[in-house]
Amino acid sequence: MKRKRPSNLRLTSDRDRRKKYFVDGVVKRGTNETWVAFCRGTWRLVKVCVLLALLGGIGYGATVGWKKFFWQNPDYALTDITFATDGTLTRDQARAVAKVKAGANIYSYKTAAIREALAALPQVETVEVLRYLPNRIEITVKERKPTAWLAAAPGEKSAAPKPTHLLDASGIVFQPRVILPEFKSLPVISGVQTEDLEPGKMIRKAEVLAALDLLKSTRAAGSLKVTSVDVSKGCYIVATDQKRAQITLGLDDIAGQMDRLVAVRNEAALIGQEILTINLIPVRNIPVTFMQPVPAESDDASEPTVIPRAIPVKAKTGSEASSSTKGKPVPKRNEPAKPKDDGGGLLKRFRSTTA
Repeated sequence: MKRKRPSNLRLTSDRDRRKKYFVDGVVKRGTNETWVAFCRGTWRLVKVCVLLALLGGIGYGATVGWKKFFWQNPDYALTDITFATDGTLTRDQARAVAKVKAGANIYSYKTAAIREALAALPQVETVEVLRYLPNRIEITVKERKPTAWLAAAPGEKSAAPKPTHLLDASGIVFQPRVILPEFKSLPVISGVQTEDLEPGKMIRKAEVLAALDLLKSTRAAGSLKVTSVDVSKGCYIVATDQKRAQITLGLDDIAGQMDRLVAVRNEAALIGQEILTINLIPVRNIPVTFMQPVPAESDDASEPTVIPRAIPVKAKTGSEASSSTKGKPVPKRNEPAKPKDDGGGLLKRFRSTTA
């Protein structure tokens, strides 16, 4: 049987190759590898410690410098708080809500936190907060403009005798801290369930939104001034103008109904009538009632009226009647006046042609 020839394998390693340079009986002195490794690790550790100490010193110095030159610097103490608004919110109320105090460091207040605190008020629409170094903060508030009052429904238990909620053009409900004189002349939307109202939230009732759309249309036109709107029916609204005319409108297509109202009012003006009630829900054959004319008071109303009385007269004979009438002028009977002939020829020519 033929023997298998071994393959050409490498039987030496790097360690074996280094051994062939060693001479037996000769000791070669050198450095210990363990000591070299220890020194190398110690040096690395020293460099890391030095680097950490350097970084710590830089951070400590920056912190101390920041506190000394900014946080503890009296030049950055808040001394000027500028507040501007277009409504009833006062400076003290805004400072109390935003928790801004004079004398504190200006960097201790975040403009975003002040903005969120003031924007949480129901009567505030937008807030702008600016910080000016070294010691001034400027706050500008734009408040909601009310368009109508909200009055409770007649059957509500917690109904107040007077409306206490205001409504802006977008339907946001809020309660004013101070009632300005111009707020008292705003129209009233009555018949609303005030128990479900949340200040600062938008009202979602279709009849109230239709009333707001009506008020917006009348303000833009300027020809009609609505004093109150009753939304208690739910399916339609009834508006009352300054002349106490009642206008019934549907919840949809307020603009089209206002166009029909303008057309009817123009026709009524031509015949000299004032509208008392009108229902604008039908597109054709609109029901309308007119106001009764007020009788004019005469100046002689205080004078007593003379009532004629019947007096009996004795009948006279013919001779007495002729003698009594003798010497007295006899009144002529009223005869119709003849038409005057102006120009002389127009009437003649007209009669001649008809003949």
